[in-house]
Amino acid sequence: AKSFGIYWKKVDTGDGDYTMDHTASVLLLNAKGDFAGTIAYGESADTAIAKLKRLAAKG
Repeated sequence: AKSFGIYWKKVDTGDGDYTMDHTASVLLLNAKGDFAGTIAYGESADTAIAKLKRLAAKG
C-alpha cells in the first residue's frame, strides 16, 4: 500500500473506540499492475469514466 501512496491511520476517539483516516481515492492500475492514475473522491462521473476509457484503450 505504501508504494502506491496509500495512507491510513488509526485515530482513537477517546471513548475506547477508534476511527480510521485513510486515502479515499480509487487507484487505477494497468494490465501489468503498474500505477496508472487515480479517481479522486468526489470527482465527477464524467471525469472518472473518461479516465477508465483511456486506461482500457491502452490495454
